[in-house]
Amino acid sequence: MEPPGSSGFLYILIHVPSAVIALVSSILRKGEDDLAQLYALRTIDNICSQGTEWTSRFASQDAIGHLCYIYKATGKQESTRLIAGSCLARLSRFSPSCIHLILEKISFKDIASTLIKGNPREQQISLNILNSALVNSHTVTCMNRYILSLSDDKQLVPGLISLIEQGTDVLRGKALLFVALLCKNSPRWLPHFFCNAKLISAVDRLGKEKEGFIHQCTEAFVQLVASLVPGILDTVSSDIQQVMAGKRHGPITALAGRAHPKSTIHLFPAILHLLGSASFKHRVVTGHVLLQLANLIKILEAPFQARDDFQITLLRVLEAATEEPSVILGEHKIFTSRIIPSLSVLYKGNKDGDARFLCLKILSDVMIVIFSYSSLTSDEQTITDLKSISQRHFLSLYPSFAEDEDPIPIYAQKLLVMLMEHGCVKVSDILHKATVSQCFEFLLGDLSNANVSNVKLCFVLASAPEMDTHILSQLQVVRRIGNLLEFVAAKDMDDFLEPTLELCRAFIICGTGSNRSIALSKNPALLVDSAFSMSIAVDQQTCVMDICDFGGNMGIFLELVGNSDPQISDLASDCVVLLLKAAPREATVGLTVYI
Repeated sequence: MEPPGSSGFLYILIHVPSAVIALVSSILRKGEDDLAQLYALRTIDNICSQGTEWTSRFASQDAIGHLCYIYKATGKQESTRLIAGSCLARLSRFSPSCIHLILEKISFKDIASTLIKGNPREQQISLNILNSALVNSHTVTCMNRYILSLSDDKQLVPGLISLIEQGTDVLRGKALLFVALLCKNSPRWLPHFFCNAKLISAVDRLGKEKEGFIHQCTEAFVQLVASLVPGILDTVSSDIQQVMAGKRHGPITALAGRAHPKSTIHLFPAILHLLGSASFKHRVVTGHVLLQLANLIKILEAPFQARDDFQITLLRVLEAATEEPSVILGEHKIFTSRIIPSLSVLYKGNKDGDARFLCLKILSDVMIVIFSYSSLTSDEQTITDLKSISQRHFLSLYPSFAEDEDPIPIYAQKLLVMLMEHGCVKVSDILHKATVSQCFEFLLGDLSNANVSNVKLCFVLASAPEMDTHILSQLQVVRRIGNLLEFVAAKDMDDFLEPTLELCRAFIICGTGSNRSIALSKNPALLVDSAFSMSIAVDQQTCVMDICDFGGNMGIFLELVGNSDPQISDLASDCVVLLLKAAPREATVGLTVYI
């Protein structure tokens, strides 16, 4: 008969009597002729390749016992042994009920050791049997014990990774599946494999294959391993809560070391390494996983044993997750409503500088992405949430950020500038003498360490109508601002030039006195209307007292007037005109020297 879809091949259903099956099986007994056994093995191998119905005819305890004996027999020819192994592999695939019989004759550990010591044919046979056993682990009573027996083999992990790196496509694919199935059946193997950079790198290379057997195996591998992450996070969360409740006694081993047998916290670094893989990142980070991470961050708000080790790994996991903007955009509400509030709590009083930095960095990364997409910033509720976050979880901590270890102050300043630019923080919110002084401190140090955010923040403060000029006077930084302008001009730091000139102009406007400075800051066009008019009267009571120090920079102002960039030229011109009014004597001397 010819079944549908057989492409023209003719299939004939043949009935083979049980007596014939028994006769062929009997030839496998110890002591039978080697040549007869070879033909019998080939017959069984061919029959078993036809599928479940035929394989079941040879799935008897006696037949499997004979096959295992031949496969292990050192005195048999290699070709005979390998065919016996092929028969066992087919039996384990098509008749899972016989797997336990095979493992009773050949230990799981011995089969696995062939992956390191055997030739490619033996490795393929072993992988087929091992994978069948792990897929059908529910039918094997002692599977957990079998898997545990592998833990003593120190060569297994590096051997499998080497096989994945250097083996044939068939061996690579089957080895990948074995690793995934082993981790599924016993998650304790996850850190052994996935904290190894070689495996991650090999998987990423194989992930570039677009078709064929290796592509299918790699896809299955990634999908299976990624599916384990939610379960791991649930278990880790449960373990921590039990420790906090005092239901679990004894120390929790550090994440980098050997795990306590009753703890799964040691599995967490494996998730961090998965997020560092191009193949896994998009599969691992889902909305559900983000919620689980949010729950773990919430748990960290309370102290527990080994929290310091765990918090760093968790924060790095979150940092890795936020590297992909689509993650933040797709689940921004989880970040704004759950993760960011917990990060601010975790920052407060944390003794670990790295942990504090990661808290701020994640907050900053999330806010930058959200502000970069108009689809989110045009939503009123999102803006309301961002303003609330800015006030409650950033601004309240800003004094601490500013005094913390580097690079925390730099990140805090950049974020503050962005929040002010988007209206989430008002200048009036930070017009405290201490805060203003902190913002200008960079001018007192090495100017080569300055960044654009420093300058922009100072400009925003100096140009704010609410700014008290007495505070600016007390800073005594005009000379340093002039030095900064000279420095950035000499070093051709074009990205600094415009904000530095804006800062100079803002200070000079303040140097004219409070009333006039407010008018000019709101309407710079007044400079054109009354550039040399005496109506710009300098109020000595409300101006910046050291504004005359800019007289020494008149030369660079005049030089920049000739800049090819109209914006730079206009700003420099404004500075010249205003300085002649705010500090006429010093400005005139500077002008005379330059000319």
